[in-house]
Amino acid sequence: MTERPARTPRRATRPAPEGVDPAPSEHTLGSAASEDRPESWGDGRGGRRAGQSETDEQLRRDRPPHWG
Repeated sequence: MTERPARTPRRATRPAPEGVDPAPSEHTLGSAASEDRPESWGDGRGGRRAGQSETDEQLRRDRPPHWG
């Protein structure tokens, strides 16, 4: 019996488009995605605490007494 040659994969492969990570599954999951970072939600800027805007401060001042 004769030995068959090694099979080559039949799946088509195309190069990654410009600006796209060609191998996204080879990265570790150590960093947060850009949409999960506080800067993406508008937090972390200015002199206020993270996630606090002028509206947040006003709502804290103007809350009803029964809210504690």
